[in-house]
Amino acid sequence: MTDGGRLKMKVIRGIPASGGVAIGRGFFLNRALSSYVQSAIPREKVEEEVAAFQRAVGRSKEQIRTIRDGVKDHSSEHHQILSVHLALLEDSMLVDQTLRLIRENQYKADWAFNKVLQNLLETFHRIEDQYLRERGHDLRQIGHRVLENLAGRPVDSISSIREPVIVIAHDLSPADTAQILKSPVLGFATDVGSRTSHTAITARTLGIPAVVGLEKVTDEYHEPEDVIIDGEEGIVVLRPTPETVREYQEKRKSYLLRVREMARYSRLPTVTRDGKTLRLHANIEFPEEADGALRSGAEGIGLYRTEFLFLNRKEIPTEEEHFQTYRRVVEKFAKRPVTIRTLDLGGDKFASQIELADEMNPAMGLRAIRFCLREKEVFKQQLRAILRASVYGDVRMMFPMISGLGELREAKAVVEEAKAELRKKKVAYNKEMPVGIMVEIPSAAMIADLLAREADFFSIGTNDLIQYALAIDRVNEHVSYLYEPLHPAVLRLIRRIVEGAQDARIPVSMCGEMAGEPLYSYVLLGLGLDELSMNAMSIPLVKRILRKSVSYEAKEFVGGLLKHGTAAEIGKILRKKLEDVFPEERF
Repeated sequence: MTDGGRLKMKVIRGIPASGGVAIGRGFFLNRALSSYVQSAIPREKVEEEVAAFQRAVGRSKEQIRTIRDGVKDHSSEHHQILSVHLALLEDSMLVDQTLRLIRENQYKADWAFNKVLQNLLETFHRIEDQYLRERGHDLRQIGHRVLENLAGRPVDSISSIREPVIVIAHDLSPADTAQILKSPVLGFATDVGSRTSHTAITARTLGIPAVVGLEKVTDEYHEPEDVIIDGEEGIVVLRPTPETVREYQEKRKSYLLRVREMARYSRLPTVTRDGKTLRLHANIEFPEEADGALRSGAEGIGLYRTEFLFLNRKEIPTEEEHFQTYRRVVEKFAKRPVTIRTLDLGGDKFASQIELADEMNPAMGLRAIRFCLREKEVFKQQLRAILRASVYGDVRMMFPMISGLGELREAKAVVEEAKAELRKKKVAYNKEMPVGIMVEIPSAAMIADLLAREADFFSIGTNDLIQYALAIDRVNEHVSYLYEPLHPAVLRLIRRIVEGAQDARIPVSMCGEMAGEPLYSYVLLGLGLDELSMNAMSIPLVKRILRKSVSYEAKEFVGGLLKHGTAAEIGKILRKKLEDVFPEERF
């Protein structure tokens, strides 16, 4: 494994979280949880152990509070997450259960706390929703901080970084990412995480290359040594040879040239060669992503996910928290539309309480609009906040998981109640604010013509529509190969939804992952979509393809495509067409 005493170059593959190439010296940030052996203490030492644990918790709070107070924007994502971490350290399940185990079982504090922590982490691990499962990492990061303080060890800090480095860590906490905003970090690589983790979102917001989900990068890294991160391919190179460094230096130059080339398209309108105009919007989860969306050429926000406000906290967010968060994004986009989706969580994963109810099939259980219609006071708090934010820009409200007219009518009735409550308090709101729905359930697609009469707009959520239409779990590795956007049933459902919207003369958008895939842009143009909403980084490339397209040719092509019987046939024909029409593009 060595060459003259030097460890050989190692290439590790993970999940590409943020594009670009970073080359530099590594900086190891220890965030892994240590192993603890069950151990007891004499009865007379119990209160001494309790005091030691309480001091560790107090020290952890002090550290988090200091970092949080260094974040100037108190309504920012990082400030809010750090406030959540402080609240979790007040949580009775985390702290009080540890104290109970120390006092009743005479456990050492580290073992007792680790036992409570692991039980809670197991609860989060059972959550099917990948985004929410990632929030369990917040608990892990809090646990690491408390245990390090309990052991009297210093907690490594990104704030100590003075030279440009690439951070290598098991995971990064929101406290870490808050410090990255003010540090010379070139990029980072972590053992755990996904594209929906805090670290990945921060990396994309700042334009920092990142690879996550590497599993054992911290085991393979030996400090100090050089590191290369390829955020497009999801590759990390440890101890690169001089030849490899030169290769990636060229790749970095090429990437930066492409980014500059794409930036040219971000400022251009999305108009096809025969004059059809489409609108390209961005999907965001946090207010910090708004600036990046604008830089990428987003003409609005087509999907503003609001679940973050409910995550990892004991109490539900207040109406004022909702309002201030939405207002920040709405004001950034001035007169451009901002589509705010109402809460899309459910009873199985309502994150404002740690105790999570089990359901046999949470994807089809008490979630989204079903949960909101049962918990109307929670729902109305959010509705009032969205209505209040509507006076600051072009706000649109969108309900998820509508399965029929009954749900749509009931949800709209709650909106009217929220409006009446605001009028009673003489609080301003936009009386003409559009209210639309996500069409992501086959039943809604089948009655799109009926729903279009009572909705102001449609947004097609392909992630769930494909899952439900094809009866597959897209995160199940055994059947994920069946998750096929080009399945003829999926394309026919999309066409039916679009036709229902067009007949009622309401706009129809798509906000699922399919909208941001350049391979599908030509098909979506041919199907007649008015708007596409995607990850902001995808906007320039999709815009370039659409600007090179002819809409009536795409429509004719898709008409023929829908006559074929399998996704494989459709995919083969589509790729051949795109190679002919766009020979210079890579699909």
